[in-house]
Amino acid sequence: MNTTIHQQENDIFKEYNAELHKSLAVVQDGLHYLGELQYSNDKNCWGREPEDEENLWQQICDKNRGLVVITKDINDDSAWDIRMDHGLKNGCKKKVPTNHLFYRRLRTWIYGLLSMGTDGKMPKYPEVDMAQDLFENSPWVRVNLKKALGCGSISNKELQSYINRFRPLLLRQIQLYKEASIYLDCTRRNGISLLKELYSDLRPFIPGDNITSGEDEWIFYSENHRFIVVNSYHPSFRCSREKEIEYYYDMKEAVEQFFKEYPNFFG
Repeated sequence: MNTTIHQQENDIFKEYNAELHKSLAVVQDGLHYLGELQYSNDKNCWGREPEDEENLWQQICDKNRGLVVITKDINDDSAWDIRMDHGLKNGCKKKVPTNHLFYRRLRTWIYGLLSMGTDGKMPKYPEVDMAQDLFENSPWVRVNLKKALGCGSISNKELQSYINRFRPLLLRQIQLYKEASIYLDCTRRNGISLLKELYSDLRPFIPGDNITSGEDEWIFYSENHRFIVVNSYHPSFRCSREKEIEYYYDMKEAVEQFFKEYPNFFG
């Protein structure tokens, strides 16, 4: 009998707990739960359980739209399983999408990347309800590089310390989603560095092969394993709403430029 993705994730979290000696709570993450959303009056928040997301994950991977989002950590006052993430406003029994900037950006980026056409063209910036529906009801993956609770922003030095300490477990977890075709790295390229350890041919896409550009490239890709990585800011970066929308279109342009030069990349 095959071990499920969630079983393997949970085994990895047990090893995290053992390594941390229970001094810090482990924030569980991974393949997005798709069970029915339920509101808890006791906790005053929304939650959900696993359902058929493993089958749906396989189906979306078969369509070359399997997406893994790599983030730093969570800034919260308690550890929770972010596989139940929903993007809804807690403290409200009606299903209302939160306007928190982290979720506002992340759900639009997820919407754009999962909704791209076979030619790599992403849709225009979505309405809130459109992006929320896909965020809430699609199989996708989110991996935090630091699984202990955060407190405000995290320095790159502290993040690197956690990566070094837990590198074997992080690599094991990322490899669980090896059938993904799209990665969104929101960690100042720390996720890209880990992916390079698993996929040695991963390299930046430089439009027109302008090797002297010297820029921090938007897109990385592996020809051998047929996936792209979008090198992004973290969703919580501060900027105006106009810049936020402009950033989405910059991402859109970068993705579309890649597929213009590699039109059959996903077959």
